[in-house]
Amino acid sequence: MSTPKIGLSLSGGGSRAIAFHLGCLRALHELGVMDKVKVLSTVSGGSVIGTLYAEHQGSFSDFETRVRGILSRGLVKPSIKKILTTTEGLRAVYCWALLFIVNSFIFLVSRVTWLFSFLIPPARRHEWRVTTMGAPMRRFASRTTILRRVFDEEVFKGKRLSDLCPKGPLLIVNAADLRTGSAFYYSPKSSGSWRFGKLAKNDVTLAQAVTASAAYPIALPALDENLAFDKKDGSRRVERVTLTDGGVYDNLGLAPLWPDRHPEVSLNVTDIDSIICCRAGYGLRFDPPSQSFFSRFSSAFTCVHNRAQNAATKRLYDLCSSGHLQNVLVPYLGQSDCRLEFPPKDLVTREDTHDYPTNFSAMPDEWIEKLSLRGEQLTKALIREHWPGLLEERESFSPQA
Repeated sequence: MSTPKIGLSLSGGGSRAIAFHLGCLRALHELGVMDKVKVLSTVSGGSVIGTLYAEHQGSFSDFETRVRGILSRGLVKPSIKKILTTTEGLRAVYCWALLFIVNSFIFLVSRVTWLFSFLIPPARRHEWRVTTMGAPMRRFASRTTILRRVFDEEVFKGKRLSDLCPKGPLLIVNAADLRTGSAFYYSPKSSGSWRFGKLAKNDVTLAQAVTASAAYPIALPALDENLAFDKKDGSRRVERVTLTDGGVYDNLGLAPLWPDRHPEVSLNVTDIDSIICCRAGYGLRFDPPSQSFFSRFSSAFTCVHNRAQNAATKRLYDLCSSGHLQNVLVPYLGQSDCRLEFPPKDLVTREDTHDYPTNFSAMPDEWIEKLSLRGEQLTKALIREHWPGLLEERESFSPQA
């Protein structure tokens, strides 16, 4: 039996995803599966724990202690502390005020020219309508840059992609560019997108990559930056990118793992034949009636977001059925427990865990234990049911064999 070449994806879902993925990683580590993982693709909350795993050099026990500490503290209070004790808060307020004035002026000009265009003959009316104006300045400071500083100073301690151990799986941190609607990947191998090309200087901090991946657009503004890219034709060009949560493009982190990607078009193409997708993005929804614009918009966005994840999951199984992938495993927080063939007696149920919020607030120890234990239990049960070869291979190399 050939050793599988595994791609592991860790979905988005805030702190809930971090805790759930901690249990999944614990199970995969105990079963010796992590040694076979060639690529680690992460999104949002999954990017936090995935990057922590990729840069950790000690034992798994030390790694788990570190993750539990971050979950217990959360990221909200450290961000508020940065606002109150550094200049980041003042810079964010100044930038917001400046952009508000500039954007208000641009909006006023566009509306005036639109009204004035009705006085112009119809054949020339389009010449007087402003449709593409935008603020000429970048959003250089915001709540998102404050979060980036928290990640850089308190979580990743200034480390960069180049500091990651080359012996571990290739880390791919998924973000999304709002200007082009394309995926933007960060990895030690190369960073960028198929639309822009490769970053000319891949000297990127882990905090930058994780913040871009976790900047949920409803709560956090996009990272707005001018970056130099090397194009496929050999030229170099500076482009303005607006990077937001990778879950906007693909909340499961499967895009870099699809077997039909081609290196002539895509970045970080890798040779894998099996995928483990740890999914913690959403549970069972039962929202109150949508009577306001915001609630309607939020419910509609969530519906589209969830259906996109289901479509990606179906594609995953279709690729396995067609032989393009040898093995597929999906530890899913919302797994229907009654469908498990080998559920543990003390199984933490879906109903006990699915509705924890997807934010980065401090998480009580009770919830860390419940969510991580469910991740561990589901991963082990699903491997036993759908991929027993992993267990057989491990047992064949055990000292007692």
